[in-house]
Amino acid sequence: MAKRPSRPIPSKDDLDLTSPEELRARRLRRLLFWSLPAVAALAAAIYFAAPAIGGAIKAWQSRRLARQAFALIEQKQWNEANAKARDAYLLRPGEPESWRAIARLLYRTNQGTAALEWWEKVDEEHCLTIEDRRDFTAAALAAGELATAETQIDQLLAQRGGTAPIDILLAGQLAVRRSDAVLVIDYAERVMADKRAKPHETLSAAILVLSVTTPESPPHISAWKRIEDLARDPRNEISREALVFLAQQQSLAPSRAVSIDSSLSLAPRATASQQSLASPSSSGDVTSLSLRPNTTAQPPTTMGLLEIADALEKHPDARPYHQLLALQLRAQHDPALTDQYVADAVELFGKGDDQTLAALTEWLNKLGRPAKTLELLPLDRAVQRQDFFLQHINALAALERWDEVKEVLTSERFPLEPVFQHMCLATARTHLGEGTAATNEWQRALEAATTPEKLLALAGYAEQNHANDVADAAYANAIKLSPKNRAAYAGRLRVVEAAGHTAEAQTVAAEIVQRWPDDAAARNQDAYLRLLLGASDGAAEAAERQAQVLVAQEPWNWAARATLGLARLRLGKKQEALKAFRDVRATGSEPPGALAVRASILAENGYEDGARGDAHNLGAAQLLPEERALIAPLLYD
Repeated sequence: MAKRPSRPIPSKDDLDLTSPEELRARRLRRLLFWSLPAVAALAAAIYFAAPAIGGAIKAWQSRRLARQAFALIEQKQWNEANAKARDAYLLRPGEPESWRAIARLLYRTNQGTAALEWWEKVDEEHCLTIEDRRDFTAAALAAGELATAETQIDQLLAQRGGTAPIDILLAGQLAVRRSDAVLVIDYAERVMADKRAKPHETLSAAILVLSVTTPESPPHISAWKRIEDLARDPRNEISREALVFLAQQQSLAPSRAVSIDSSLSLAPRATASQQSLASPSSSGDVTSLSLRPNTTAQPPTTMGLLEIADALEKHPDARPYHQLLALQLRAQHDPALTDQYVADAVELFGKGDDQTLAALTEWLNKLGRPAKTLELLPLDRAVQRQDFFLQHINALAALERWDEVKEVLTSERFPLEPVFQHMCLATARTHLGEGTAATNEWQRALEAATTPEKLLALAGYAEQNHANDVADAAYANAIKLSPKNRAAYAGRLRVVEAAGHTAEAQTVAAEIVQRWPDDAAARNQDAYLRLLLGASDGAAEAAERQAQVLVAQEPWNWAARATLGLARLRLGKKQEALKAFRDVRATGSEPPGALAVRASILAENGYEDGARGDAHNLGAAQLLPEERALIAPLLYD
């Protein structure tokens, strides 16, 4: 018997009487039921992923702003580049590309110490490119971080594709800082022999050779000829710069610095390292290698003043500065025609644009024609631009019209930076005999200097104007704000030594060694000062060993020889001390302290006449008290 179903089976012909609305509602309910978990999962994913997505967007925007900053840096639009780099950093402070933009901007605007800190951050993220390493190296050299520079140079010299001339040039600059003249010449000659070298690299390499050789040495003569060859070819992109270099080697060639009178010069001085890369050696010694920049003798040259002047005037890219420089050379060649050249310059450029007028008035001040500057820049015109205003102030100072300087500065007709205003007022009040008021102005300048750059400018200006206590305070404040600022340490050491405070100088030298332990010159200075202060036998033996190594590396380093000789003298080795100064001849450019040590050693070894001659020659030299004590017995018969 067939089994029947318990429930009736609907016929296929039966119609579904469920309304379309009900069917649609059922589908919506099913869809909602299955979509709720998906929505919840999506919400959770968005909640957790939103910060990462937002961060990625900010990172992209930060990198975009940084790239815009790079383009503006190449165009030398510093203010706009600064705004872009700042925005890139504020948008995402952890983005390495924003650090790179800030570092590059700081370096290109001559703030090497500040740039160094940002390059170190980029390096920690292993994001340095080849160009980054070059800028990093240059910043490290500017800041005196020689060990850091060496690390980056090693990376540059180890490139797989071969070493570029610019990298060899950086290695040569490091060798200059380490006083290794032989290595400097080797690197420089490699650059000049490299066909890949660009003209500006060739020029820089030739200047490196000049910085460590004497005029009569073959490398010096060859390098000088190389520069003349570059200068003579107007089709060469670097010919104008080569001509300017040759012109500036003449004793009266003006510089671009704003100054006529030392008391009111607002332009920063070049550091020793900058000077060594910008001018040839002046030593009159027959020795071919010297590590001191030239200040007296000019190298042999086939390009005379008039030839250089003609080339500057006819150069297709000559600007008013270059034409004024040419007139300066002509005036130097024939001083009797100086007034005529001044009249020609005023006629040519007196009605030019603002930039041309600024260059003309700077030239007139440098040439010693401040009255003519005031004719071209009366006060009403001078207050229109800062460079005009500074030239007007410098002209008044050159004419010793200090009352007018004071009146102009206190009237605040031009919004000069407060630190510079108070610096100039301090000098003016000093000349007017207002001692208390001058002290107050110096103090106001210190309070207004709120950045390392302003403090260094103030310190250099105060040091230049013999306000050493102000300079010392400014350098100390700069060190507090920027503990890695080597220029501030060097300046403070120089100031305390000039004041005769040997113990304080040794303390500063020890701080430098602690921060830059790989700096041989700093270690030598610290050891020398310790010996002057009466170091123990153990310290003297250590100083002797260290100085021996340095003298072997740098035979013409008189500071190292002084340390070696003084250490042996302290240890009772007077004959060995005498050997420290053998095979080296004084040229007049040696540090006075080293000559005092030599005189004392000569006396100890029975060479009384030579010792007394040296001592009397040092009579007016600036010496530390302990150095003067070394020669005191020789000054009296």
